[in-house]
Amino acid sequence: MKHEAEAEAKVLPLELVEKILLWLPVKSLIRFRLLYLSSEVPEARCVDLEAPIRGDYALQLPRCCRHFSLSILGSSRGFILLRIHVYGAPLLLWNPVTGSYRSVPYPVVDPDASCWTGSDNLWGGLGYDESSDDYLVVVGWGNGHEWRPQWEYFSVRTNSWKKIECGHLPPHLVTIESALFCNGVLYWLAVKDMEVKFVIVAFDLAGKHLSLVSFPTSGGRLLNLFAGCLGLYYLNFTEDHQKFEIWVMKELSWTKLNVVLPYAHGIHPLCLTKGELVGIKNNELVKVSDKGVSVESLRISCRDNDLKMVMFTQSLLSLPDEFGCTGEEQGK
Repeated sequence: MKHEAEAEAKVLPLELVEKILLWLPVKSLIRFRLLYLSSEVPEARCVDLEAPIRGDYALQLPRCCRHFSLSILGSSRGFILLRIHVYGAPLLLWNPVTGSYRSVPYPVVDPDASCWTGSDNLWGGLGYDESSDDYLVVVGWGNGHEWRPQWEYFSVRTNSWKKIECGHLPPHLVTIESALFCNGVLYWLAVKDMEVKFVIVAFDLAGKHLSLVSFPTSGGRLLNLFAGCLGLYYLNFTEDHQKFEIWVMKELSWTKLNVVLPYAHGIHPLCLTKGELVGIKNNELVKVSDKGVSVESLRISCRDNDLKMVMFTQSLLSLPDEFGCTGEEQGK
């Protein structure tokens, strides 16, 4: 209790934080950052990916979730969607810069369904619909054997859930819990039918519809944001060596990036920034050049990377007024 009280005392008032940030140059506020949930203590830590990665710093999680198991379902415009793995706990929309947050209840379905508290069978994402100036929380769920999952989205502006019609969407099973948001669309990696063929499930926020996106080539396994675009990487086997290849989607078509990353590096690519590739190797955050030459590294305490980290841009934005935030849910 003493340590927690000391930590609370070090937190600046929200009003003061906002004033300080408003004095900063715009470029310093929109830098690309990586936030991860530390596996050693219940805290979030942040790394500036556009600067030399010599260290990270702690961020205060909302009080209501500091002592529970968490995962990250996505981010959009500076907000991060957190999932608390406790029965009855809601989802959380959290701005790590201002400390404000808002709870989002799950859709009204079977309250005893294991997907609401378990680590699998449920996936989600967060995106911003520019056409309606609204943030949407999207979730899908199944029972592990259901190849036609259910989908719903929550409108922050109307404070309500609505079912997403799957229409003629082929059967699929989403394999990752968190979504990537890019250019008005949320993306998840999925398996199509019983063929164990990987595809991408896409949800268009403006049109409110789902679709499947094919891979540019076989072998893709992971989605990420590369050069500000939806990207994926896969292992290419050739006669003389193995290497990772990275593809990005630009204007609805796939393009291969000119990045050489030998498989021997053992790097899990995350993003490209200023001509350098950032990735995870064991428990290290690393930067390598586009020729595969190591630039720098930073030891981090994060396991289960896909569920515990997210890339985001800092923001002072607030949620729509219609959301009805209370003082307590502003992180105070």
